[in-house]
Amino acid sequence: MEYGAARFWSGVVGVLAALAVIAGYLIGGARLVWGVSAIEVLAVMAWVAHRFRGRAHRRTAGEGPGAAHCERCRRARERLEGRAQPVRY
Repeated sequence: MEYGAARFWSGVVGVLAALAVIAGYLIGGARLVWGVSAIEVLAVMAWVAHRFRGRAHRRTAGEGPGAAHCERCRRARERLEGRAQPVRY
């Protein structure tokens, strides 16, 4: 999705969220506003988790459970293994 379309849809979602809060207040008062807001927060958190979790740390086929699944983790594992070995003189 290009940047302009993302901006448009985030604006639409923002307006719909504001309208949902206003409708919640008009229908049921402050408690319904809290409920609508909580649902909106959970929906945004789920969307962010879905969007960004798939990008991080993708495993390739054939790696075992102890293998590093990305370059950053491989380097970190090498540093940890280097520290764990005793220094021999």
